[in-house]
Amino acid sequence: MDRDEPALLGLSGLVRSVRSPEFAGVVFHEVRAKSVLNRVPGGSPMPFSWTVNPYRGCTHGCVYCLDGETPVLLADGSTKTLARLEVGDDIVGTNVVGGERRYVRTKVLAHWRTAKRAYRITLHDGTEIVASGDHRFLTADGWRHVTGPMRPHLTVGTELVGTGAFALPPEETESYQRGYLCGMVQGGGTQGFRVALAGAEGIDRTERYLSELGTSAVPDELPLAPGLDWHKGLLAGIFDARGSVSDGVVRIFTRDARLLDAISLALKELDFEHSVTENRRAVVLHADLAERLRFRQTVDPAMASRLAVDGELVPAANLTVTSIERLDGRRLYDITTGTGDFIADGIVSHNCSCSLPGHTPDAVPSGWDGSRDDQQQPASEEDRGHLP
Repeated sequence: MDRDEPALLGLSGLVRSVRSPEFAGVVFHEVRAKSVLNRVPGGSPMPFSWTVNPYRGCTHGCVYCLDGETPVLLADGSTKTLARLEVGDDIVGTNVVGGERRYVRTKVLAHWRTAKRAYRITLHDGTEIVASGDHRFLTADGWRHVTGPMRPHLTVGTELVGTGAFALPPEETESYQRGYLCGMVQGGGTQGFRVALAGAEGIDRTERYLSELGTSAVPDELPLAPGLDWHKGLLAGIFDARGSVSDGVVRIFTRDARLLDAISLALKELDFEHSVTENRRAVVLHADLAERLRFRQTVDPAMASRLAVDGELVPAANLTVTSIERLDGRRLYDITTGTGDFIADGIVSHNCSCSLPGHTPDAVPSGWDGSRDDQQQPASEEDRGHLP
């Protein structure tokens, strides 16, 4: 296994280090331990409260791997490929709260890479994800490996859990920039050139676009035949200027009838279900979590924090496996996260958990700074579980 950094840092109380021919590639460290007692988690069916465990670390080599180009959901709703993730990045994981699994913000604690045989899993919505056979995904009936006759594994028809396929971000073409400026300026008022009182991110983007294109990029009249890039830019700009999200409902407000029609047309062209309120003062996006996430990724508003998925319920299952194809060996990647999982190309995916603090007291992932303030409580044993 090729890892970015050694998983074990300095060991206190080290007595000696030895190797054994029965465990090729494994180094055993003998240390002086303060305790070998471990408390059994409260929800465990075991008939006792404590166990004796004289070991630290793990010989399973639990590195569940994905192709490096797999997009991973970041905390702000955008995506970054798995290979490009860095320790400390804010991403989305899940946690079980009150018996319900919810999306939560978490951090990348470590980054790993290896070379293994891979498999291509295809879903009914066209998503294709490449993973190693020992990688695990969350299904309607719990975690399953990709392959393996002696363990729960994916088959055709298995229902996976997740947000659904990710959308491609818009390109910052001149047309997109003009659409964005139109949304911000026209959204700021119907008289004269006035930028909407948006947040700092929206103002910064507006200033950058104006410096590149000039104020002439915002004509008084709306274009008669705008393209998709302009539509995306308009929705991003007007959302930053006059958008809100309340109880999962996205609303965009305006008193300008022309702009109201332009917003409706843009949503229609991008295939978003919507309606106009009776008083014609707002456009309402009819969207579940997956569609709200598609809206965020498709138009890329600067004020994307309004569309964060933190606290949203994870659906029981909504993605069906249609085929599993065996591939050749290739370089694959994985991460360790604060929740024990992450969202890989719209699917809740297990992480490499062997080095999470709590499982192996002195085995610390590379780059981990010792803090746990990315989550309010430790992940459950179910969320961080090892291979049996």
